[in-house]
Amino acid sequence: MTKIKICGITRPDDALEACLAGADALGFNFSRSSPRSVPPDKVKKIVAMLPSFVTPVGVFVEHSHLEINDLCHYCGLHVAQLHSDGYTHEQARAVTTARVLRVFRPGPGFRIEEVKEFAEQCGCKSFLFDAYSPAMAGGTGKSIESSTAVELFEKTRGFAWSILAGGLRPDNVGDAVRMVRPWGVDTASGVESAPGLKDREKMIAFVEAVREADRSVRNSP
Repeated sequence: MTKIKICGITRPDDALEACLAGADALGFNFSRSSPRSVPPDKVKKIVAMLPSFVTPVGVFVEHSHLEINDLCHYCGLHVAQLHSDGYTHEQARAVTTARVLRVFRPGPGFRIEEVKEFAEQCGCKSFLFDAYSPAMAGGTGKSIESSTAVELFEKTRGFAWSILAGGLRPDNVGDAVRMVRPWGVDTASGVESAPGLKDREKMIAFVEAVREADRSVRNSP
Protein backbone atom coordinates (compact mmCIF):
# COMPACT_ATOMS: atom_id res chain seq x y z
CA MET A 1 0.00 0.00 0.00
CA THR A 2 1.11 3.53 -0.76
CA LYS A 3 2.28 5.30 2.39
CA ILE A 4 0.54 8.59 3.20
CA LYS A 5 2.12 11.59 4.91
CA ILE A 6 0.06 14.63 5.87
CA CYS A 7 2.38 17.56 6.37
CA GLY A 8 2.09 20.96 8.00
CA ILE A 9 0.25 19.83 11.13
CA THR A 10 -0.14 22.72 13.60
CA ARG A 11 -3.06 21.67 15.84
CA PRO A 12 -3.63 18.64 18.09
CA ASP A 13 -7.13 18.03 16.72
CA ASP A 14 -5.85 18.02 13.15
CA ALA A 15 -3.19 15.48 14.10
CA LEU A 16 -5.75 13.14 15.62
CA GLU A 17 -8.15 13.52 12.68
CA ALA A 18 -5.30 12.74 10.28
CA CYS A 19 -4.52 9.57 12.24
CA LEU A 20 -8.18 8.53 12.23
CA ALA A 21 -8.35 9.18 8.48
CA GLY A 22 -5.50 6.70 7.98
CA ALA A 23 -2.30 8.74 7.64
CA ASP A 24 0.93 6.80 8.12
CA ALA A 25 3.04 9.85 8.98
CA LEU A 26 2.55 13.45 10.07
CA GLY A 27 4.88 16.34 9.24
CA PHE A 28 5.70 19.24 11.56
CA ASN A 29 7.30 22.27 9.93
CA PHE A 30 10.05 24.07 11.84
CA SER A 31 10.94 26.53 9.08
CA ARG A 32 10.74 30.08 10.42
CA SER A 33 9.45 31.37 7.07
CA SER A 34 6.62 28.86 6.68
CA PRO A 35 2.96 29.72 7.39
CA ARG A 36 2.79 26.21 8.87
CA SER A 37 5.65 26.75 11.32
CA VAL A 38 4.94 25.32 14.77
CA PRO A 39 6.95 25.80 18.00
CA PRO A 40 8.88 22.85 19.48
CA ASP A 41 6.90 22.76 22.74
CA LYS A 42 3.67 22.34 20.81
CA VAL A 43 5.15 19.67 18.54
CA LYS A 44 6.34 17.72 21.57
CA LYS A 45 2.82 17.70 23.06
CA ILE A 46 1.20 16.63 19.78
CA VAL A 47 3.76 13.87 19.16
CA ALA A 48 3.11 12.47 22.65
CA MET A 49 -0.56 12.04 21.67
CA LEU A 50 0.08 10.05 18.48
CA PRO A 51 -0.61 6.32 18.16
CA SER A 52 2.44 4.07 18.02
CA PHE A 53 2.27 3.25 14.31
CA VAL A 54 2.08 6.86 13.07
CA THR A 55 5.50 8.33 12.28
CA PRO A 56 6.23 11.94 13.38
CA VAL A 57 8.42 13.82 10.89
CA GLY A 58 10.23 17.12 11.39
CA VAL A 59 10.56 19.38 8.35
CA PHE A 60 13.75 21.46 8.33
CA VAL A 61 14.82 24.13 5.85
CA GLU A 62 17.37 26.51 7.37
CA HIS A 63 18.50 24.50 10.41
CA SER A 64 21.98 23.17 11.14
CA HIS A 65 22.51 19.49 11.90
CA LEU A 66 23.00 20.44 15.56
CA GLU A 67 19.61 22.16 15.70
CA ILE A 68 17.99 19.23 13.89
CA ASN A 69 19.44 16.72 16.33
CA ASP A 70 18.27 18.77 19.31
CA LEU A 71 14.75 19.30 17.95
CA CYS A 72 14.26 15.67 16.95
CA HIS A 73 15.41 14.48 20.37
CA TYR A 74 13.32 17.02 22.28
CA CYS A 75 10.11 16.54 20.27
CA GLY A 76 10.37 12.76 19.86
CA LEU A 77 10.56 12.89 16.07
CA HIS A 78 11.47 9.73 14.19
CA VAL A 79 12.38 11.28 10.83
CA ALA A 80 14.19 14.48 9.83
CA GLN A 81 12.99 15.79 6.47
CA LEU A 82 15.79 17.90 4.99
CA HIS A 83 13.74 20.21 2.80
CA SER A 84 16.40 22.38 1.22
CA ASP A 85 18.72 22.02 -1.74
CA GLY A 86 21.54 23.23 0.50
CA TYR A 87 21.75 20.13 2.69
CA THR A 88 24.87 18.14 1.80
CA HIS A 89 25.56 14.46 2.38
CA GLU A 90 27.96 15.46 5.19
CA GLN A 91 25.15 17.31 6.98
CA ALA A 92 22.77 14.41 6.43
CA ARG A 93 25.25 11.97 7.97
CA ALA A 94 25.58 14.31 10.97
CA VAL A 95 21.87 13.91 11.79
CA THR A 96 21.97 11.12 14.38
CA THR A 97 18.78 11.45 16.44
CA ALA A 98 16.38 10.59 13.59
CA ARG A 99 16.37 8.92 10.21
CA VAL A 100 16.89 11.24 7.25
CA LEU A 101 14.38 11.92 4.48
CA ARG A 102 16.13 14.09 1.87
CA VAL A 103 14.02 16.29 -0.40
CA PHE A 104 14.82 17.04 -4.02
CA ARG A 105 12.98 19.63 -6.09
CA PRO A 106 13.56 18.97 -9.78
CA GLY A 107 14.09 22.47 -11.11
CA PRO A 108 16.48 24.06 -13.62
CA GLY A 109 19.69 22.07 -13.93
CA PHE A 110 18.48 19.14 -11.85
CA ARG A 111 20.04 15.76 -12.64
CA ILE A 112 18.46 12.49 -11.50
CA GLU A 113 22.01 11.21 -10.92
CA GLU A 114 22.21 13.62 -7.96
CA VAL A 115 19.82 11.40 -6.03
CA LYS A 116 21.89 8.24 -6.46
CA GLU A 117 25.09 10.14 -5.65
CA PHE A 118 23.52 11.45 -2.44
CA ALA A 119 22.35 7.96 -1.49
CA GLU A 120 25.79 6.47 -2.06
CA GLN A 121 27.60 9.24 -0.17
CA CYS A 122 25.46 9.33 2.98
CA GLY A 123 23.61 6.01 3.01
CA CYS A 124 20.20 7.69 2.84
CA LYS A 125 17.54 5.50 1.22
CA SER A 126 14.46 7.73 1.58
CA PHE A 127 13.75 10.65 -0.74
CA LEU A 128 10.86 13.01 -1.31
CA PHE A 129 10.34 14.77 -4.64
CA ASP A 130 8.53 18.10 -4.45
CA ALA A 131 7.67 20.71 -7.05
CA TYR A 132 10.31 23.39 -7.59
CA SER A 133 9.55 27.00 -6.73
CA PRO A 134 12.14 29.76 -6.34
CA ALA A 135 9.87 31.52 -3.84
CA MET A 136 9.12 28.73 -1.35
CA ALA A 137 10.79 25.50 -0.24
CA GLY A 138 7.48 23.59 -0.16
CA GLY A 139 3.75 23.73 0.42
CA THR A 140 3.24 25.74 -2.78
CA GLY A 141 0.43 23.64 -4.23
CA LYS A 142 2.40 23.25 -7.45
CA SER A 143 2.91 19.82 -9.07
CA ILE A 144 5.89 18.13 -10.67
CA GLU A 145 5.41 17.80 -14.43
CA SER A 146 3.97 14.33 -15.15
CA SER A 147 6.69 12.99 -17.43
CA THR A 148 9.38 14.22 -15.02
CA ALA A 149 7.66 12.48 -12.10
CA VAL A 150 7.37 9.19 -13.99
CA GLU A 151 11.05 9.29 -14.98
CA LEU A 152 12.15 10.17 -11.43
CA PHE A 153 10.35 7.26 -9.87
CA GLU A 154 11.30 4.74 -12.52
CA LYS A 155 15.00 5.59 -12.14
CA THR A 156 15.07 5.64 -8.32
CA ARG A 157 12.92 2.57 -7.72
CA GLY A 158 15.86 0.19 -7.50
CA PHE A 159 17.80 1.94 -4.75
CA ALA A 160 15.41 4.25 -2.85
CA TRP A 161 12.05 4.57 -1.13
CA SER A 162 10.62 7.56 -2.98
CA ILE A 163 7.73 9.82 -2.00
CA LEU A 164 5.76 12.07 -4.36
CA ALA A 165 4.73 15.55 -3.20
CA GLY A 166 3.64 18.78 -4.81
CA GLY A 167 0.06 19.83 -5.50
CA LEU A 168 -1.54 16.53 -4.46
CA ARG A 169 -5.22 16.79 -3.57
CA PRO A 170 -8.12 14.34 -3.15
CA ASP A 171 -9.13 14.90 -6.78
CA ASN A 172 -5.75 14.17 -8.37
CA VAL A 173 -3.78 11.92 -6.01
CA GLY A 174 -5.42 8.74 -7.32
CA ASP A 175 -4.28 9.42 -10.87
CA ALA A 176 -0.81 10.28 -9.57
CA VAL A 177 -0.55 6.96 -7.70
CA ARG A 178 -1.70 4.98 -10.75
CA MET A 179 0.68 6.78 -13.09
CA VAL A 180 3.83 7.22 -10.98
CA ARG A 181 3.54 4.22 -8.60
CA PRO A 182 5.31 6.00 -5.72
CA TRP A 183 6.22 4.29 -2.45
CA GLY A 184 4.50 7.16 -0.66
CA VAL A 185 2.63 10.44 -1.19
CA ASP A 186 2.76 13.68 0.78
CA THR A 187 0.21 16.49 1.00
CA ALA A 188 -0.04 19.75 2.91
CA SER A 189 -2.04 22.50 1.18
CA GLY A 190 -4.15 19.90 -0.63
CA VAL A 191 -6.06 19.00 2.55
CA GLU A 192 -6.34 22.45 4.13
CA SER A 193 -9.00 25.09 4.63
CA ALA A 194 -6.18 27.64 5.19
CA PRO A 195 -2.39 27.34 5.58
CA GLY A 196 -1.75 25.11 8.59
CA LEU A 197 -5.44 24.40 9.20
CA LYS A 198 -6.42 20.91 8.06
CA ASP A 199 -9.84 20.02 6.73
CA ARG A 200 -11.14 16.71 8.14
CA GLU A 201 -13.24 15.82 5.09
CA LYS A 202 -10.40 16.57 2.69
CA MET A 203 -8.02 14.36 4.68
CA ILE A 204 -10.52 11.49 4.63
CA ALA A 205 -11.11 11.97 0.89
CA PHE A 206 -7.36 12.06 0.22
CA VAL A 207 -6.72 8.78 2.03
CA GLU A 208 -9.71 7.12 0.36
CA ALA A 209 -8.49 8.23 -3.08
CA VAL A 210 -5.05 6.73 -2.44
CA ARG A 211 -6.50 3.44 -1.21
CA GLU A 212 -8.83 3.22 -4.22
CA ALA A 213 -5.86 3.77 -6.52
CA ASP A 214 -3.92 1.08 -4.64
CA ARG A 215 -6.75 -1.38 -5.27
CA SER A 216 -6.91 -0.57 -8.98
CA VAL A 217 -3.12 -0.91 -9.34
CA ARG A 218 -3.15 -4.22 -7.47
CA ASN A 219 -5.93 -5.59 -9.68
CA SER A 220 -4.51 -4.35 -12.96
CA PRO A 221 -3.01 -6.95 -15.33
